Amino acid sequence: FLDECHNIVLEHLHKQIKKMFENIDLAFLEFAEKAQSSASQLRFFEAMTVIQKNRKNVEEIFYRELGRSFADFGYSEHQTGQSGIRNNDALTLISKEDSDIEVAIKNMAASATLGSSQELVALRQRLAVLNYGRQMEEKDIPGGPTCLASAFHHAASSLVLEHQTRLIVYMLFNKFVMSTTAPLYDAYNKHLLKAGLLPNLKYEVRINPAMARQQADNAAVASNSTAAKQHETSNQSLGDEVFGSIMQLLSQRNEQGQTNTGGNAAHSSRAINNPIPQTELVSVLHQLQQTRQDDNPVITGNAATVLGVRENDQMVANLVANLSSERDRLFEGIDRRRLPAADNQVIDLVGMMFEYMLKDKDIPSVAKAELSRLHTPYLKVAIIDKGLFTDTSHPAHKLLNTLATAAAHWVFERNLERGIFPALHNAVERILAEFENNLDIFTELLEPFRASVRDIESKSSAIEKRTRQAAEGKEKLDLARKQAAVTIGKCMHGHTVPAPVKKMLNDVWQEKLMFIYLREPQAAESDSWQLAVQTIDAIIWSVEPRSSATAQSDLRGRLPDVQKQIELACETLNAYGNTNNESPLALIRDIQEAILRQPVSEANCQQALAAQPTDIEAEASSIENGAVEPAQEPVVEKASLKVEAAISELKKIAFGTWFTIQEDEDSLPVRLKLSWYSHMSGNYMFVDSMGLRAKVRKHLELATLMATGKAKIIEDEQYPLVQRALEAIRRMLGGEQKVLA
Repeated sequence: FLDECHNIVLEHLHKQIKKMFENIDLAFLEFAEKAQSSASQLRFFEAMTVIQKNRKNVEEIFYRELGRSFADFGYSEHQTGQSGIRNNDALTLISKEDSDIEVAIKNMAASATLGSSQELVALRQRLAVLNYGRQMEEKDIPGGPTCLASAFHHAASSLVLEHQTRLIVYMLFNKFVMSTTAPLYDAYNKHLLKAGLLPNLKYEVRINPAMARQQADNAAVASNSTAAKQHETSNQSLGDEVFGSIMQLLSQRNEQGQTNTGGNAAHSSRAINNPIPQTELVSVLHQLQQTRQDDNPVITGNAATVLGVRENDQMVANLVANLSSERDRLFEGIDRRRLPAADNQVIDLVGMMFEYMLKDKDIPSVAKAELSRLHTPYLKVAIIDKGLFTDTSHPAHKLLNTLATAAAHWVFERNLERGIFPALHNAVERILAEFENNLDIFTELLEPFRASVRDIESKSSAIEKRTRQAAEGKEKLDLARKQAAVTIGKCMHGHTVPAPVKKMLNDVWQEKLMFIYLREPQAAESDSWQLAVQTIDAIIWSVEPRSSATAQSDLRGRLPDVQKQIELACETLNAYGNTNNESPLALIRDIQEAILRQPVSEANCQQALAAQPTDIEAEASSIENGAVEPAQEPVVEKASLKVEAAISELKKIAFGTWFTIQEDEDSLPVRLKLSWYSHMSGNYMFVDSMGLRAKVRKHLELATLMATGKAKIIEDEQYPLVQRALEAIRRMLGGEQKVLA
């Protein structure tokens, strides 16, 4: 059974460890670019090489140590002293470097423990049942945070790195592995639960309201769209005209409805002798608002998200039903016969406006649930001041537009603490708790929201810039590595190169070419690159077996000059990559001397020349001959014209264009911004609202998505929510009147 738990841990860690190693080169490249000196920069480049060469060994040690924690489980003599962390009670002298490493190990283990404290408490109790009832300590949990930190410490000890670069490796392990263990321990617990271990054990995460409010104050907050700013100063008479049309249409609908049900239409329009005072209606609404405050459906940082189309539709239907139920509770608290027709129409209009908001495809479901809680407060605002609908400078009008726009841009259902949601939740809570009949609360909430808009826009812009730079850096690094490999392959193609020299060229000189490509402005056209290629050619010429006595004699005569040329080039290129020239030079000299002593054998030489080229030589040859072409994805014939049109359209699309992409029919569309295009790989990179990379698609892939309607460009200009809702309601009611007529 523990083997199954071990497999669960391995399945999770394999993905995260792979992601860590994939990002190591990029991280060290960024450090190298910011280095203050060439020597410091070189240390980062050397660290990249050391880590990638020893990656397999590091992974083997890490997984072996991890497996040992499962194998030793239940044996008390093995369950202590395995943490790899010094005993605090022992008085020993340690170096500052060792102390830094120890602190890094303890911090990453403590951070992961704190982030999964409830899950680890449950794990300890359930594993204690398997441990013959003996109480478990956190460090004894197989695959626990302390175990993972210790296992990686053992593995990383095999890397020959300087102290600074070693600490960076620990930092990356913490970022990509230790910080992602919460879902791992949750799955771990569920597997133990399936085995019947303490099935009634329960725990729940409690959110400190004070902390939540503090996080809301510090959270990034959303911005209004450009269109919203443009329409803030629009002519108020347009709003009056729309509102008047809606009220007239609602009145006609109510009268028509009473006629169709056998009622007296004249009765509906006659004056009410004893109408409900506004203060009484506001008081009833306030009581309903207080009950709505206690009904808090939202939303902690661990809330379930709605990512599927069916789940979203069901949630919207439930929220619409809740709005209808709220109106029913309102009418239960008043004498509806005394309700003025205008107030009745306003109540209907507010309900329609919120239903429109719930059906807005741009607003995430979790934000719709939160905003729907404002239905009753906005009923109260509309009863107090009907300028809510017509006056675009009305504080409640502006706040609702701002909240809706913010929700569409900055609410992330997978991580509610990441964007605007904490501030959105805080605003809704304050309105429910503090709003009675004074509209100043809306102005008070609006100003901090707008101030935070600029902050989050600036933050997302900075993150996007860094994301774009990282993508460009990784692309350049991959290109440098490939260019270096192909160049060496071309140099070796058609030549007989001894295996030790091949390995040396593919290790030492490929590294030099890669660093030249990264650091020199003209890259492959630079003097350093040309010198390196000439030196590689000289090395290959000097170590090739000779097929005749004349060729061997020519080698003997020219060899001293060639050896000096190679040595001088190694000194000149010492700043690029490996600085240890003695071993490669000694290897080259040994092989050169062996060739001079070797009897000439034309048959052996011809046989060697006919040998199969290495993979890298074959790749270089195929590229040179034009045999390698980029893979082309199959395109459905019927859609080819649409795809071609989409390809043409892509050429005109500017960076910063927003798309809505829905590649899977069962999943909700996502809103992403086109941030970067690579001319080298043909990749389009999309970022989310916070500037983080979200999708990368090839040129043809994106064109196909556009041709099939799965990727659509979002128009920049969009009216604010209230105006869009009123226009839609007027069109809907006008259509109803035509049908009734």
